[in-house]
Amino acid sequence: MNILILTIDQELALLRQQVLESAGHSVLAVSSEREAVEAAEKQVPFDVAFLCHRLPAGTARKIMRIFRDHKRPGKVVYISHIYGEWPEVEADRYIVGADGPDALLKVVAESAPSAA
Repeated sequence: MNILILTIDQELALLRQQVLESAGHSVLAVSSEREAVEAAEKQVPFDVAFLCHRLPAGTARKIMRIFRDHKRPGKVVYISHIYGEWPEVEADRYIVGADGPDALLKVVAESAPSAA
């Protein structure tokens, strides 16, 4: 699957990218606000896009508006920092970053076109 990781935390981006690539996925990870918005505007293809809690809420909402306005077919997963956090972003799915690599892989598997 094509996976897009959007965050401003390069370390998290690289760790998540490694986990997902090791599982056989094609991953593009961007780690700046500007690059994240550009990826959305340029309609970089994805089956699953991960929006990290480290992105400012306003930027995450802007990216979601771009995705929705262009009727992107992929699923968007918001990664929150801790349990109980109420994200200001309307995504298709939500996971908690502290759940680690297994949560990433599980949500990707559940988002596969054959799982829909």
